[in-house]
Amino acid sequence: MSESAVPDEPEDEPPVASSTGVAALDTELETWSGFDRPRRCVELRAIIREEQTASPEVLMRECRRAHEESNRPLFNLAFEALSKIVTPLLLSQPRGLPQDEREEQAQQILIDLLLAIRKGKAEFAERRFAAFSKRRAISLYRARRARFEGSNQRLEPSISEPDPLEDMPARIPSVEARALLACAQDRLPQKQQDAFIQYHHFGMTQEEIAAHHEVSVRTVHTWLKKAEAAVGYTGEEHARS
Repeated sequence: MSESAVPDEPEDEPPVASSTGVAALDTELETWSGFDRPRRCVELRAIIREEQTASPEVLMRECRRAHEESNRPLFNLAFEALSKIVTPLLLSQPRGLPQDEREEQAQQILIDLLLAIRKGKAEFAERRFAAFSKRRAISLYRARRARFEGSNQRLEPSISEPDPLEDMPARIPSVEARALLACAQDRLPQKQQDAFIQYHHFGMTQEEIAAHHEVSVRTVHTWLKKAEAAVGYTGEEHARS
């Protein structure tokens, strides 16, 4: 987004009700409660293929159930189905942003949601997903505006000089690909997973990651190479020595 303007601030609207009515949601939850694991897998795959649909709240519960069962394949399947269902909603919420920044915000919410599920802190999203996503969109807007206002205090580069940031390749794939990448990270050993996220998502250098974990840079380099190979990462930038 150009630094010459920022979108109008979103209103602090009352929590948005779920697109699924309470009675309909209760019925849907009861139906899914009767499914055994094989049937849950069948239903989730049908959602991923866009052959049927389900409410975000139901899929949130399926993610939680799979996590509580320590069933990683089922968790990954449920989260992929959830990503498929909620991505259009997440892309529609930012106002006044170009498509690439809408995708970036959707990706961030999916990553936050994945971490919240793993930590057992996604109860609100499981009950009222639309309200959860609205609040996160407002929070990310305010963070973005704060960064924009801070950027105005920097010296602007000369018009005759190209901005080197414009030539920097993106490290992370877009929306659903990034969400699936996050699912794959769940299979990594914890230190490899942390290093991968710190390097590819938060932009930390290998030296910074090494200092954080109190290990050598060579060790971090090895973690990143193993993590990238394990998740099939094909971004523009890979672990560097």
